[in-house]
Amino acid sequence: MSASIRYCETTDLASSAIEVGDGFAFRLDLTCRITLRFRLQYDSEEDLDALRYARRLMIREEHLRGLEWEEPSIEDAVFTALDVSWPALASQAAWCREKIGELVGRANRVRRELCRNGVEEG
Repeated sequence: MSASIRYCETTDLASSAIEVGDGFAFRLDLTCRITLRFRLQYDSEEDLDALRYARRLMIREEHLRGLEWEEPSIEDAVFTALDVSWPALASQAAWCREKIGELVGRANRVRRELCRNGVEEG
């Protein structure tokens, strides 16, 4: 079974570009706040439920273990049915991207497990 839940980043970093000579160079102030954006793609309502479930698990884990210094919480990300926007420090962007990837990976594992159990029960 292929991954039914996918995502792609849609963050616009063009506003962070500064002109250098003839071209553009990206230089980001790591202490400034940016809003990372991700587009969610999935095939069914069950996929959306799996995303919600995986997010709740990750939030619970963060509360139990605590967050590392400057680690962003997935609880701060704003989810809609198709998008995620996550205001964070620029220095936290890689961490946020990693957590979104982990979230989608977990949600896909939940879906595979539910499908496997549904086939066995049916």
